Amino acid sequence: MAVAILQSDMDPLLLILIGFVLISAIAFAAVRKFVIANSDFWMSMGLILADRGRYERAARCCEKAVKIYPFYVHAWNNRGLALCQLGRYEEALECLEEALTLNPDLGEAWQNKGLVLEKLERQKEAEEAFQRAKALGIGL
Repeated sequence: MAVAILQSDMDPLLLILIGFVLISAIAFAAVRKFVIANSDFWMSMGLILADRGRYERAARCCEKAVKIYPFYVHAWNNRGLALCQLGRYEEALECLEEALTLNPDLGEAWQNKGLVLEKLERQKEAEEAFQRAKALGIGL
């Protein structure tokens, strides 16, 4: 079929445009596969944004990461931490609970849970979370 197009009396500009459309479609498919649908990309963006104090956007990036890969423990943990920075403690706690459901030995999540529980003035539970983090080698 491509040979028939090339043999016709088609305008060369039209052929260039068709080629551009095909290349664009291929490029979009590559971007979708390696960026848009890549949980590691969104997690990395979340870390960068959180490091710059842009916690709302960081939380959204981590949310995208867990929508792509719901078992992404570190994305749940980092989303919880970003939400904590925004003062959204109940949501943060839910994310940290999800991280700990997926990996109960994630010391960072226990430490972050303790921080959130302190913000919620749940001191006894916070201390238990900090002790669990310490037992896992975090917060020494």
